[in-house]
Amino acid sequence: MSERPSVVVVGGGLAGLAAACDLSQVGLRVTVLEKRPFLGGRAYSYVDKRSGVEVDNGQHVFLGCCTEYIRFLKRLGVYHKVHLQKRLRVPVIDKVWGPSVLSSTRLPPPLHLLPSLLRFRSLSPMEKVLAVYGFAHVRSADRARNPGLDNLTFQEWLRQRRQTANAIQSLWNLMIQPTLNEHVSRVSADLALMVFQEGFLRSRNGANVGWAKVGLSALLADATRRYIQERGGEVRLGAGLVGLEVDDGAAARAMTDGGPLTADAYILAVPPAEMLSLLPEALRREPFFGRIQRIETSPIVNVHLWYDRPIWEGEFATFLNTPLQWAFNKSRLWGQEGDPSRAGGQYIDISLSGAHEEVEIPAPELIELFSKAMMSLFPLARGAEVTRALVVKQRDATFAPRPGIASLRPSQWTPLANLFLAGDWTDTGWPATMESAVRSGRLAARELLSGLAGIGKGGEVMRVR
Repeated sequence: MSERPSVVVVGGGLAGLAAACDLSQVGLRVTVLEKRPFLGGRAYSYVDKRSGVEVDNGQHVFLGCCTEYIRFLKRLGVYHKVHLQKRLRVPVIDKVWGPSVLSSTRLPPPLHLLPSLLRFRSLSPMEKVLAVYGFAHVRSADRARNPGLDNLTFQEWLRQRRQTANAIQSLWNLMIQPTLNEHVSRVSADLALMVFQEGFLRSRNGANVGWAKVGLSALLADATRRYIQERGGEVRLGAGLVGLEVDDGAAARAMTDGGPLTADAYILAVPPAEMLSLLPEALRREPFFGRIQRIETSPIVNVHLWYDRPIWEGEFATFLNTPLQWAFNKSRLWGQEGDPSRAGGQYIDISLSGAHEEVEIPAPELIELFSKAMMSLFPLARGAEVTRALVVKQRDATFAPRPGIASLRPSQWTPLANLFLAGDWTDTGWPATMESAVRSGRLAARELLSGLAGIGKGGEVMRVR
C-alpha cells in the first residue's frame, strides 16, 4: 500500500465533496469522479439560455440547526455568500383565513413559538390549545426508546394526540412537507418528530431560515474544487463510472469511461439506484445492499416565473388553501432588485414538495395554473406580464421518508472492507437535506480513516478536525 493512501470518491454532490474535503485535508490522495460536467449533485444552478439568468434547479434552504452544513460553508470560505435569519420569521398566506407569521421570540424554548401560534389565523381557538398540547407531546417524545415510531405515520401520531384534520394540514404539514418532501400522511412519525425536536424546539434559533445569495453552483462548485486541489486531490468532471469490481471481499478497481482506476479505498456518494447499478449483480443480492432497493423516492417540482415588473415585496412565504406551497422572490433573495440589467422585472420561484400529482402535469399547464394562483393572491401580478417561465421536475429528488425507512437506510460502512457509502439517504438520522448530505460525507470519511488506522506517520490514526 502506498505511503499516502489513495481514495476514489464517486459523485460530486455535497456528500462526496464533504468526504473528499475531509480526506484531502489529512493528506490522502483523493480523486473525485463526477459524471456530469459540473459539481453540486442535486444542489446546482445553470444559466437559462433565454433569460440569461442563473437558475437553481430548485430552491434550497437550510436552517439554523444545520450545524455541519454551516460549518462546511465556513470551512470553504463562502459563508458570506449566504444569509441566515437572526430570528425565525415565516410569512403564512392563507387564502381563506388571511395572513399570519410563524416567528420566534426571546422567550426560552419551547415558549419562543407560543405568541405566533396564538395569533395563527388558520387555527380555531380550540385548535390552538390542542396544538400547544401536541407540541408538549412532541417535545417529550423519547425517540430512542420508541423504535416503533418509525412504523407509524406522523398523521396517525397526531390524531392520537387530538389534532384535528385542519390543524394537521394547516400547521403540522405546513412544516413537515417542505422538510421531509412528503405529506404528513406518508412520513415516518420518528423522522417528523426529529424535525420538530431538532429544528423548532431545541433552541430559539434552530428553525431560522437560511439561503444562498447567489446561485448554488456559484456558492459551492469552485470553492470545493479549489479546496480539494490545493491539498493534492483531483476532481474529474464528465468522468462516468461503469462499475466497481470486487475481489476477495474488497473493492478492487473502479471501471471508468477512460479505463480502470485503482485505490486503497472507495466511497460511493451517488443516489441509491445508481449506487446499486455500479455493484456486481451478486453483491446487490446481499442483505446489506438488497434492502436499499426498497428505498423509494419523492418528487419536487419548481415553477420559475419572470415578471416584467415587481409584483411582490416579500422575500418568501408559505401558503394554505391554494395550489401554492412555497414561493421565493429570487430577485430580492439574490439582491437583484434595482439592478438596471434586470429592467425592473422580478423573478419568482415556486417550490412544490412531495409533488406526486404536479410532476405528471405538462409544463404549460403548470405555468398557467401557478400564474393564475399568483394573480389570485398578489394584485400586482394581475397587471404584470410573465415574460419567461420554466418548469424543473425532479422525480427522484429525495428518498421517501415513509414508515419503515429507518430499517432501509444503510450505514456509511459496508461489508466490503474498503467500500463506504455517502449520501443524504444513508443513515445520518436526518431527512434528505443538505445537512444530511454533508453529515454523511463526513461520517464516511471517518469510517474510512478508522479502517486505514496506522497508515499515517508513525502509525498514528489520522483524524479530521
